[in-house]
Amino acid sequence: RGATFMQRTCNSIDHLTMAEGNMSMSDLLPLVAAALNDEAAVDAAKELATAREERDTSHKVEVLRAINDGDDKVYEDGETIVYGSALFEDGQYHSRNEDDWKIQLNKSRNICRLEDLRDCQICVGGGIAIASLDELSNESHGWVNGDETDHPDLDGDACSIKIEFCPQSTILTFFIRGWPEAEWKAVMEEEDAYAEHDIIPFLVENVAVQYPEAIVEFKSIKFSAKKIHGALKRLLPPKRKEQVRADREKRKIAREGRQEVVEFVESNMRERGIFDLFHWMAIVVLILGIQKRSEFFDRVIEALIAKCERSGMFTMEEANKIMSTMEEKQCSEDLGSDDEKSPK
Repeated sequence: RGATFMQRTCNSIDHLTMAEGNMSMSDLLPLVAAALNDEAAVDAAKELATAREERDTSHKVEVLRAINDGDDKVYEDGETIVYGSALFEDGQYHSRNEDDWKIQLNKSRNICRLEDLRDCQICVGGGIAIASLDELSNESHGWVNGDETDHPDLDGDACSIKIEFCPQSTILTFFIRGWPEAEWKAVMEEEDAYAEHDIIPFLVENVAVQYPEAIVEFKSIKFSAKKIHGALKRLLPPKRKEQVRADREKRKIAREGRQEVVEFVESNMRERGIFDLFHWMAIVVLILGIQKRSEFFDRVIEALIAKCERSGMFTMEEANKIMSTMEEKQCSEDLGSDDEKSPK
């Protein structure tokens, strides 16, 4: 490459010399230096891009499919199709459980047919398989979640599926599109529609046969943070590591606050002899946005429990009305307190 470039440079000099007979070599030196610098910058940029690509590949978590000739032999030249991928360090601690590291997958242009699901693998480090959808172990299982998912882009045309690989505690979430809503809802309602450890054969041999146009979108992979502690320490940049630790601590504090609220509800309802409605009341309190205990929130909870004791379950509209009334009362008390403190 160097000889080729030098030849091009010499040819350019000869051309300039012939075209501009009065130009001296000293006049041409800046042009040669600029050309050399441009070539060095281009080479450096290419090398940097290659290094970055190699680094990203080694840090990626992917769902891919390796194409072979239909048998169990390994074909080094076989095509590999990536259906979803993301950098490991782009994940975050799960909003509902800070012990899980969740990675949202970026959708590729490749389309995965449901009938090809068995050929897919979860891979890290450029293609090292850590879980396969070909056959789940007896400890692994999956279930049809329908429209119950924390992915905001789920619509009526898709059905959410979760697969948990054990003992790694790795959870893969994907959508199936092209499986009619009425059909997957019927499966969810039927108790013995499929065995959880045989969900892949059920999807491929039953659903894909009935609906050959059905496709799969891989959405996320969730790891147990305890299982990948070393990777979290080594792969996350220092600033990113500080950020995720801070976020995790905030969620932990919030979870502890909610736990204290639930325990307060539980103890009060036990004392009043209406513990059978505890779970319903705990949900009502959390929906109202009471995430931590305070003097005011404790009074609201006590008022809600008192109403429950008098008349049983009530609507969220009634619960909101109780809270709004107590907020107005609290504001009036605060204003009255300020008037008493103000100088006459």
